[in-house]
Amino acid sequence: MSSNQRYLPILNAPIVVSKEMQEYLDFYSSLEILIEEEGLESDYAQRYMEEKRFKYEEKQKSQNKPVNITSEKLDSFYFEGEKAFRINLVQQFEGVSYRELHILLAGNSFLQNFCRLSNLEKIVIPSKSLLQKYATELTEDQLLKNYECGVQNIFSGNSSYAPGDLYADTTCIQANMHYPVDWLFIVDGIRTMLKSIKLIRAQGLKNRMDCPDSFMTRINKLSIEMSGASRTQGAKKKRKAVLRKMKDLEKVVRQHGKRHLDIFMDSWGQTEYTEGQAEQIINRLKNVIELMPKIIWQAHERIIGERQVDNAEKILSLYQKNVHVIVRKKIGAQREFGNQLLLVEQENGFIVDYSFNKDKVEHDSKMVPGILERFKDRFDNKTPDSFCGDRGFSSPTNSKLLEKENVFNAICPKSVKELTQRLKENTFRVKLKRRGPNEARVAIFKNKFSKVALRVKGYTNRHKAILWGLIAHNLFVQVNAINLEKKLQIAA
Repeated sequence: MSSNQRYLPILNAPIVVSKEMQEYLDFYSSLEILIEEEGLESDYAQRYMEEKRFKYEEKQKSQNKPVNITSEKLDSFYFEGEKAFRINLVQQFEGVSYRELHILLAGNSFLQNFCRLSNLEKIVIPSKSLLQKYATELTEDQLLKNYECGVQNIFSGNSSYAPGDLYADTTCIQANMHYPVDWLFIVDGIRTMLKSIKLIRAQGLKNRMDCPDSFMTRINKLSIEMSGASRTQGAKKKRKAVLRKMKDLEKVVRQHGKRHLDIFMDSWGQTEYTEGQAEQIINRLKNVIELMPKIIWQAHERIIGERQVDNAEKILSLYQKNVHVIVRKKIGAQREFGNQLLLVEQENGFIVDYSFNKDKVEHDSKMVPGILERFKDRFDNKTPDSFCGDRGFSSPTNSKLLEKENVFNAICPKSVKELTQRLKENTFRVKLKRRGPNEARVAIFKNKFSKVALRVKGYTNRHKAILWGLIAHNLFVQVNAINLEKKLQIAA
């Protein structure tokens, strides 16, 4: 037999795989059946179609064209919504970036079939930019409704699951940013302004200035000087001197940035940039120019003035807004920079409630009333059977609230005497013991389903990524339970 015959590819031949690979295939097969039968996919596709329809009609109006959308166009939007839903689930389960997802879909025919990319004529793999649009097309409220639809489906009909017993904990989803260093913000700002200036000058729109790279060389030298100053005698005096040089250089670069911004805003139509690209350059340069005076003031106050800056006025990142300092005093994470995330787990491992705080870091005990209210809204004004949490959720107000709502209070008390007394109750001991795996549930979500949220920038995009993680997590738990039940039936 020739080598060509021996390795002749047969696309329809059965594939013999390992046990692990078979479990991988079974997972996606069961997932496909689940999202189709429970209507979660159709719920998302319907919202996606409505959003695309709204944007299409707005575009037609802006171009003074008649608003006429055919049923074929709506069908294509709906089908695109189904593809987007499945592709986003694959990204969450595989924990890959948009670039890695594009490569994964291009080389995996099984996932192509799952994501409905297979076609007799040709298979078109979405680009990484289109994949990002799929993830962010819907608003936060629309994605939240899809998540709530999934939660309600879990407990509807003849479901063997009950949402009654709740286990809550909080964590931090860190922002994609470097450690906040005051003088380093000045370096970031100068570098960002110079990059934008170079893009403008590359299209022939110039204002008199030295070569932009020379400014970058100067700020790099000052950065090295600042880093080395802390390890020498008279470090404080040297750092102040270097910062003054940085301030002078930043002022010059900012003036050049303003002049180039004015020129570009008036004449960008003469360049090769599209409207979207021009808007991105303008917004980036304008935002940094507006923020730099605050950055300079903060660095001056803390390094030269040696004065503290209130948290409310403190800037933690040049590129990330709505980021907070979260001090949890945990090993390896004494201070974290990001947003507080509350996860409320049900007894079987489903996350039935969450809160991703935008404007503040809230004490755990302040979150309990909101958890009960959202639970009642989600489950026809019913209250949970019990609520369990660590000492952070304990307060006299919460104890009274849970008693009033007829909810069993399984929160670990702060008082050692009260804890000793309550440990004599069998129900309390069982609930408190069950709270242990709640820490693991938080870890599972952070390590497997928040990878996209750790990469993206901006609160809105991070919130959307969190919602995608919650949708995927609950499907993950549900599918694994279904497959486990099948194995037990076969073994019996």
